[in-house]
Amino acid sequence: MAEQQQKTQQVKEEVKNKAEKAKRSLGKKDVATGTIIGGVVGAATSLLFAPKAGKDLRNDISTQTTTAVGKCKDFSNSTREKCSNWKNTATEKSQQVKEKFKKNKEDEESSEEQFADEQTAEGRNEAAATTEADTSQDKQTENKVQNKQENKQQTKDENKQNKQNSSNKKQEGETTLKTNDDTAK
Repeated sequence: MAEQQQKTQQVKEEVKNKAEKAKRSLGKKDVATGTIIGGVVGAATSLLFAPKAGKDLRNDISTQTTTAVGKCKDFSNSTREKCSNWKNTATEKSQQVKEKFKKNKEDEESSEEQFADEQTAEGRNEAAATTEADTSQDKQTENKVQNKQENKQQTKDENKQNKQNSSNKKQEGETTLKTNDDTAK
């Protein structure tokens, strides 16, 4: 973005410099125009005050006036052409700058959209990963609870078995004792 601002600033400075050059050259042209007009006026004045016949004087004035008018037309035409060229150049440059700005703006917008899409995708991936992790943790917790229940059941079964074995042994022992008592009697 800083590069764009620098480029914009450079283009603005170039246009400003060209405008200043045009003003300076117009100032020089004003001097040239003044010189031409002064020359024409001076020539006309000298002709008017010169001792010539009226017919010769009118011909000289007509010739010099025609020459002066032709020079003024040439000068104005060349000035128009130069101004037109400057205008066209300035228009082209401004169009180029405008197109660059549009392109950069579109690029920025598309990159912002792409970034937003990437962020959304990352968020979805994180959510999915979190959900998978939560599901995995839930399954682990269920498995642990189930294992504990199975262990408790197994322990109960073992305890029952042990009680039965011990009651069986007790009965056997009592039976053996009775048998031994009966035998001893």
